[in-house]
Amino acid sequence: MPDFHPKHDHLIVKPIGGAAPQDPDRWKGEVVAVGPGRPLGSGKPHPVDVKVGERIFFNLRAGSQFEADGEQYVELPEDEVLALSAE
Repeated sequence: MPDFHPKHDHLIVKPIGGAAPQDPDRWKGEVVAVGPGRPLGSGKPHPVDVKVGERIFFNLRAGSQFEADGEQYVELPEDEVLALSAE
């Protein structure tokens, strides 16, 4: 897997399992990288709440899809995460 370093409050997500049958825009994925957080006025970053390895639901239209080393990934800001997955 590539060594990702997203900026600010952005995440890199590897889609898994495809779209939810009830909503084809809602996808599940595993977080593979997180940025340091959104910069605050003080200059310190506000930490990202989502952790590497967590599974999330996200709207596929919210992110930017890309391919690296033959694998598909999505880059999206943390505020586009719809929910954490219990699975």
